[in-house]
Amino acid sequence: MTSRLKRNWNSLTYVGLVGLLALFLSACQPAKIAGTDQKDIKDDSTKTTGTQDLKDLLPPEGTPSTEDLSNTPTVDPLTRLIDPAPAVIGLRAPKQVANERIKIALLLPLSGPTAAVGNDLLRAANIALFDLGNSQLELLPFDTKGTPRGAESAAAEALVSGAELILGPLFSSSVATVRPLARERGVNVITFSTDTTVAGDGVYVMGLTVGQQIQRVMEFAYRQGLFNFAVLAPSSPYGDAVIKNVTETTTALGLSLDRTVRYPTDVPSGSQDLHEIAKILGDYTLRQKQLEKEIELYRKKEDDESKAYVKRLEKLDTFGEVTFDALIIPEGGARLKELASLLSYYDIDPEVVQFLGTGLWEDPSLSAEPALVGGWFSAPAPKKAAAFQKRFADLYGYQPSRIASLAYDAMALAGVMALDPKEIRFTREAIENPSGFTGYDGIFRFPENGIAERGLAVLEVGPKSQLVLEPEPESFAPALN
Repeated sequence: MTSRLKRNWNSLTYVGLVGLLALFLSACQPAKIAGTDQKDIKDDSTKTTGTQDLKDLLPPEGTPSTEDLSNTPTVDPLTRLIDPAPAVIGLRAPKQVANERIKIALLLPLSGPTAAVGNDLLRAANIALFDLGNSQLELLPFDTKGTPRGAESAAAEALVSGAELILGPLFSSSVATVRPLARERGVNVITFSTDTTVAGDGVYVMGLTVGQQIQRVMEFAYRQGLFNFAVLAPSSPYGDAVIKNVTETTTALGLSLDRTVRYPTDVPSGSQDLHEIAKILGDYTLRQKQLEKEIELYRKKEDDESKAYVKRLEKLDTFGEVTFDALIIPEGGARLKELASLLSYYDIDPEVVQFLGTGLWEDPSLSAEPALVGGWFSAPAPKKAAAFQKRFADLYGYQPSRIASLAYDAMALAGVMALDPKEIRFTREAIENPSGFTGYDGIFRFPENGIAERGLAVLEVGPKSQLVLEPEPESFAPALN
């Protein structure tokens, strides 16, 4: 238990973790982009909400919120965990300090090409602000316009306005312009980027990184007896990040990385190039030759058993299996379905080779592709994600981008830390609480390197829906043997 938590011991409310999370989910009630950063994450959201005028998003005079959510049922927006006991600390009633305002800046692209995602994040933060119910909190949204220069201007304005913490920006390219300004004022930054290279020195990466997803699903596969891995990845920064993390995880777990195959991101659907890539990955030509040799060998024999064996071989396209037993495919949407179908066609049998994915597989439509049914991937607990999306949709009338819940959890985290004395709230020690926090995207904590550690679930693509194979952990306490 940290000393900060000890000081507030008498004012805390304890409930069981399971009970509180049940309350959390029942009080709030549902998409779909795998990440936030232009460098290495794809946005599969297809909605086209228009850009709002910024004045419509600013808080009404004299209120801490940017939206009127007075008819919204409230929940405990985020809770603080304590190790090693599986207990949760509920929110404390804030002590009112006359005329004190606690200002949180939110740097988002509220105009420009990514304004739809930015406005989703802003609205999610507003819901958390309302749930916090702390009139001292003031959320200050600033438009980065989705550019590094815009983020720099937004950060400068936020700091002049007295912001004690910066949430955002969305893209890693903008973090570079925000970091020096925030560091000069001693203000920490919690970015929604997934680019881990920007983390550290007062910058915390809140995004759902591909490294966490890869490590979780590979560790699960290892426990199921899979040891030889292969990767089929796009030639992109996202693919680079996947291969880097696969390599690190195979080394850490003592596994074998049999091969990696890359494909261009701009190759059109139905291209012969994809067919050739599938053949190369599965040694299709070599296995065809092995089949021919096997048929020739037994065709010379006259016994009935050999003749029957030859007849069975003649119905095959290849002989023998591939040399890997798990294949990681960090792709999503239509391209993933096309690749999976081609792999199966060229005798990489999903009944023999376990297909593994990343958060891009968080897509119910994948059940329509038979070759993907039975595939595994890791992601935040689907029930919690669905609960947030439903609540957002009930309020605003549409499904938000998948990453909108990050802004809710970040704002709720800020609200939890705002309950501490001014001298310690929003400090690195407060953000790096080793016990962690829990929100809509599950448990998370920030270690010293600034990259959020998360507790993810392992899911399987089912014939009708996605199934939970292994639930997300409930705390960061070591598992008991």
